[in-house]
Amino acid sequence: MALPVAVAMATMVAFVGGCTSSKSTDGKSGSAPSTSPSPVSFPSSPPDAARCRGTVLDHRDIKHPDLGTVRVFLVRRTDSNPLPGCVASVTGSGQVLKTLDVEVYENELKFADPASDATKNTFVIYNPGRYDGVLILVPAKNGFEDTGWTDQENHYVGGKLAYYHARLAGPGGDGRYTIVSYTNSCDPSCAEGATSKVTLHWNGREYLPTE
Repeated sequence: MALPVAVAMATMVAFVGGCTSSKSTDGKSGSAPSTSPSPVSFPSSPPDAARCRGTVLDHRDIKHPDLGTVRVFLVRRTDSNPLPGCVASVTGSGQVLKTLDVEVYENELKFADPASDATKNTFVIYNPGRYDGVLILVPAKNGFEDTGWTDQENHYVGGKLAYYHARLAGPGGDGRYTIVSYTNSCDPSCAEGATSKVTLHWNGREYLPTE
C-alpha cells in the first residue's frame, strides 16, 4: 500500500537531514582545526646575548625578507661600553642578530618616520654630538649588512651604510628615501670651509649619486 504523501515527505526530509553531519579534514566529526599561525611574542628589551643593556628608547617590528618579522631595538646603554648607543635585533624564533654599536649624544637615537621604505631597508637617525647622521639597516641572509664605519671609534665620519652629517628626504613617489649628504671642505679650516651637498639614491646594493 502506498504511503500517504505527507508521511513520504517527512521520511525524505529526515533522510536528507541525517546526511548533513560535518566531517573535519582528518575524518572526525566537528569543525576543521584552525591553521592560523600563533602570534610571535617578542621581548620588551634585547636579550642579554645582544650586549645592549640600558634604556630602550624605541623599537620597531619590521618585515625581513629572509627571517620574517624582526624586532629592532634602539638602546641607550647604562655603562657606555663599548659605545653609549646600540641597535639590537631579535627574530621571532629568538635568534639574536649582530648588535650595532653607535656613538650618540644623550638619547639622540631614533627611527625615521616611516622607519622602512619600499627598498625594505630600515633607517635610524643618530647624533654623536653635532650633526645628525643616518644609519641604514639593509637586510642580509643572516641579519643586516655590515654598516662599514670608516673608523669604528670615530662616528663623526661615515661608512658604507652610515652617513654622518646627513638627512633623509622623502619617501618620494617611488616609496623610497634619498639621502642628502653634506661635506665640509675644511679649507682653510673646517670653521671657514665651504659646505657642499650630494643626494644619494639606492641602486639595489648601496647609495650613490645619480649619474
